[in-house]
This record gives sequence, C-alpha cells and structure tokens, in this order.
Amino acid sequence: MNTDTRPRNGGSGRRRRGGRNRRNDTRSSSGQGYAPRRKEETSLLKKILGWFGFKSKPASSSSSSSYSSPKPVSEKAERAERPARKELTAEPPVPQEITSTKLYIGNLSYDAAESDLFDLFSKVGAVKNVEVVMDRQSSRSKGFGFVEMEELETAKLAVEKLNRTDFMGRQIVVSGAKTDRRAA
Repeated sequence: MNTDTRPRNGGSGRRRRGGRNRRNDTRSSSGQGYAPRRKEETSLLKKILGWFGFKSKPASSSSSSSYSSPKPVSEKAERAERPARKELTAEPPVPQEITSTKLYIGNLSYDAAESDLFDLFSKVGAVKNVEVVMDRQSSRSKGFGFVEMEELETAKLAVEKLNRTDFMGRQIVVSGAKTDRRAA
C-alpha cells in the first residue's frame, strides 16, 4: 500500500491563482513581488455624492485629512457637463401613402382574434383577409396583424377612421403594410 501523499506530477500540490503560470510570471528576476497597476478606486460614498451632484476635489498631500468635503455644483455647470438628452415625446409617426389594400395593424391586444379584427374592419368596408401574427413556440399573438381590404379606397378610409383608436383596451396603429420586395 502506497502511503505517499505527494502529487504525482512533482509539484507542490497547490494551484496558482490569479491566472498566472510559471512561464508568464511578471515578477522581476530580483525576487521582489509583483505589483499590478490599480485603477483609481472611488468609494461608495463618493459615488453616491456624485450621483446627487456633489463633487469632491482630490485630497492634496499637504492636507492632514484624507477626505475633502464635497462642494455642491450649480445647475448650469451640471447641465453643461451632461450631454444633451433627447426628450422622449410621443410624436405620431408620419403617415405613409397607402398603395395597396393590405394594412398593418400594430399594438394589438394579445387577446385579439382574427374574428375581432374582421368585425372591426367590416364596419368600414368589405374585408378580404385577416391575419393575426402568432408566435410559433407559445402559440400566442405577437401583438400585430394584417388586414386586406377589397378596394384601395376602403383601405384608405379604414386608416383614416381606425388609426389611433381604442380597441380591446389598447390604442391600435393602422397604416399601410410594407410591400414584399423579395417577391418582385
């Protein structure tokens, strides 16, 4: 029975940490320790104060305390430092010219069925086809669909009457469907 507990590979049995191996060891040959460069660390307090607009100046070597009190920054200076943000406004999309009888219906309720859309659009004119796009995996509506009207004039009328109207608790978007360029 072998009572030797040493590793078979002749090593010390310890693994090196820090991602270094013997070949790529960055320590100097003089035997002094390896000192990696550190990024300037900011304390949690400084991060929080910076979030509220207070800035602290770096501590000088002649100062006896290692912490300097934060100074409030004026609103003008704070606005000048920040890049200009785009204001999020709900601008209505530019209506596209309707060139076909096929219409896109967006922002549909997930509970909307093809029969519900058929009933809604049949009030405006004759409907040729209705399709609600479904997710293959979950068999649930993706929230948009297509309606094909019989005539171009009824399609234009449906966009005028039904765009941005409430349907099943949501404001639907009705516009002309994009044409399939691959088929052409």
